[in-house]
Amino acid sequence: MASPTSAKNFTVCQPFATMVWGSVGFGSEQPNFNIPNLIIPITSVTILSAIFWLILRPLGNHTFVSQMLAGILMGPSFLERVNEKFSNKIFTPKTMTVLNVFESLGIIYMVFLLSVRIDIRIIQKSGRLAIVIGVGSFVLSMIATILASSFVKGAIQLEENLGNSLKTVAALESTISIHVILALLTDLKLLNSELGRLAVSSSLISSAVNCFAVPFTGNSSGQAAQAPPPGRFKHAALLMFLSLTFIVVLIVFGLRPTMFWMMRKTPGGKSPKRGHLWFVNIMLLGCSLFAEITGLHGYFGAVILGINTPATPPMGASLVDKIESIIWAVFMPCFLINVGRRVNFFSVGLKTFLTVELIIVVATLVKFVAIIIPSLYYKLPFRDAVSLGLLLNCRGLYDVQIFSRAIQQQMITDESFAIMVASSVLKSAIIIPLVRVVYDSSRRYVAYRRHTIQHNGRNSELRILACINDPDNVATILNIIQTSNSPQSPIAVFFMNLEEYVGRYTPVVIQHRLDSLEPSSSKPSKIDPMINALRRYKHYQKGLKSVHCFTAVAPFASMHDDICLMAFEKCTALVILPFKRADSPQIRTVTKNVIKLAPCSVGILYYRGLFMDPKPIFSRQLTISVCVLFIGGPDDREALAYGARMVENHSIMLTIIRFIAMNHTTNDNLIEESCDLNMINGFRMTGINNSNVEYITRSVKDGAETAGVLNAIGDDFDLILVGRRHDRHSQVLLGLSEWSEIEELGVVGDILASSHFASRASIMVIQQQASIVEGMTGNSKYTYNNNRIP
Repeated sequence: MASPTSAKNFTVCQPFATMVWGSVGFGSEQPNFNIPNLIIPITSVTILSAIFWLILRPLGNHTFVSQMLAGILMGPSFLERVNEKFSNKIFTPKTMTVLNVFESLGIIYMVFLLSVRIDIRIIQKSGRLAIVIGVGSFVLSMIATILASSFVKGAIQLEENLGNSLKTVAALESTISIHVILALLTDLKLLNSELGRLAVSSSLISSAVNCFAVPFTGNSSGQAAQAPPPGRFKHAALLMFLSLTFIVVLIVFGLRPTMFWMMRKTPGGKSPKRGHLWFVNIMLLGCSLFAEITGLHGYFGAVILGINTPATPPMGASLVDKIESIIWAVFMPCFLINVGRRVNFFSVGLKTFLTVELIIVVATLVKFVAIIIPSLYYKLPFRDAVSLGLLLNCRGLYDVQIFSRAIQQQMITDESFAIMVASSVLKSAIIIPLVRVVYDSSRRYVAYRRHTIQHNGRNSELRILACINDPDNVATILNIIQTSNSPQSPIAVFFMNLEEYVGRYTPVVIQHRLDSLEPSSSKPSKIDPMINALRRYKHYQKGLKSVHCFTAVAPFASMHDDICLMAFEKCTALVILPFKRADSPQIRTVTKNVIKLAPCSVGILYYRGLFMDPKPIFSRQLTISVCVLFIGGPDDREALAYGARMVENHSIMLTIIRFIAMNHTTNDNLIEESCDLNMINGFRMTGINNSNVEYITRSVKDGAETAGVLNAIGDDFDLILVGRRHDRHSQVLLGLSEWSEIEELGVVGDILASSHFASRASIMVIQQQASIVEGMTGNSKYTYNNNRIP
């Protein structure tokens, strides 16, 4: 059977068959209809891909590896050698025609959806390092590989086709694809990290450079027999430039405004009308067709349209939701099958393998060095520089489709294509697990000084990062901030609105101006009421504090990075996260990740009662009762420090209830007991003349008595502060940990937030800065639930 690359040299005539489910293996020599022949390979490659993914998942490999292995197994490297007769029945010329059509549509939509997620504005925000890496890695790699290919071509006698294609191989292996890097960083959950942002910026700049350089390299290095006359080449180049200019102008000044008009016609919170989505599909296919017939790649039109598609809701998110599943379920398997059909390892000779592999190795090493050297020069940590060099050498489906396009245009040979695909799979299979080992995303949040309320200083500025994941949280958060406000000590608050965005891979953090009366956008959005509430609060508290507002738009899987990075950059002492039992699993995952990685203390606010009142506390003259439950440990000391800060506000009545175990014996960790005692004594001495402070001691013999005390005080307070982690062997909590349901709240917090606990009090569960606690105490007893949170 002819290979896919040579099938176009044949004309296949077949009689028109009726739609009968004919028989691949039921006695019929030639199947009548394409549907069974189409379903069998699509289903097979999907199942194989899932199997490989399950096998390779423990190694942390990217889905690209399993997809490509599944496609290769469907080709001449495996299936044809195992059962050639069955392969010929499945992959008839008529079936291959349908697969080719599905493949082309799949690639157009894949490239479009990936391009929708690209935020072109990151080029404007790119620093020098991103520009140096983006340009230098491509240019230096291109020069080195072209020189290596010229040397090999002169030193070794090669086949004419292979020799003529070496420069194209060199150019293709020098590229870095933004589409691949975005998908890879999403899988690794590194998009919001500093390394991820640098990788995205560098790859976008590199893609912008190589998309102009590679076509000219390819045209100049193709087969001599097919080279056009100089005059015709100039005419073709001029036509390509004019068509490129026309399609860019058409999309930017015609189609993009049309999509904004569609968005304005879409009610807030709703998906675009079905007719609007159909029209966007017509735009996509029309741009791809125009690009193809005017000499550009059809995928080029999809890329330009995708980049210019509004990424803000509802356009970007709706397109991804409605199109992505069918593309990956039906069309992309056809692409994998066709790639596998072009890969025949048994046709690759040793000389060809060594030659092409030399070019690939040179390109990889030069890119790696060209990334590491400027990274180290700009003071990037060595492990981060190595991780960046590895990431930008990874390959993906977008690269493979470029290779596939090159073989279709006979710019590279079948053998070169097989080697390039195999090397791409091998590099990704090796590099991604290495990145997981080398790069620790949490390490960049480890602080080298204490960022806690306890160590903040009595009259120094308290910096708080308050997260809002629901409009109903705004009043609650403002009430807590007002309770934390002290006339004697300044306070700075950074509000962060958390929004999931499935329509874009590139994370975005937007700063809002609270001193401007202009709306956040020309169209009302759900964040406007929050901004207006913060403006009123800032005006009411004029001169007492600084208030800043941000919106983090990112997938929930990596949203904790935005929170932790903001806390790290703003040097906050406390991150406040609202919490409800009805929160989605995604929101709870964000909370768990922040607990593990935050560079400061974390307060989990379970709100109810007075703090849920939409009328802000600061607009009323109220006396608020606050209770601190003190059992012992760094988290309880942090809760006590927060309570001491609150009681500086004269409208706060503070009660400290200290639990002491009967038959108390000396603790194994004398340092911890000493710290607890010093904290209690210091606070009592400071507040000895403060009539707003009450100190109570409760002696209990086990957890049951502790629970009884908690139930008795349920309606006495508006807010209860308690530490999250405690000594798991403490007599005070004996028997309670077995009943804990919500790990994020700890043992005591879970009891207070339980539906069986009759109370109107809101609960603030506090964890002192995790990295400092683990480093300073060295005591595993105070790590409750940390190891249990996945």
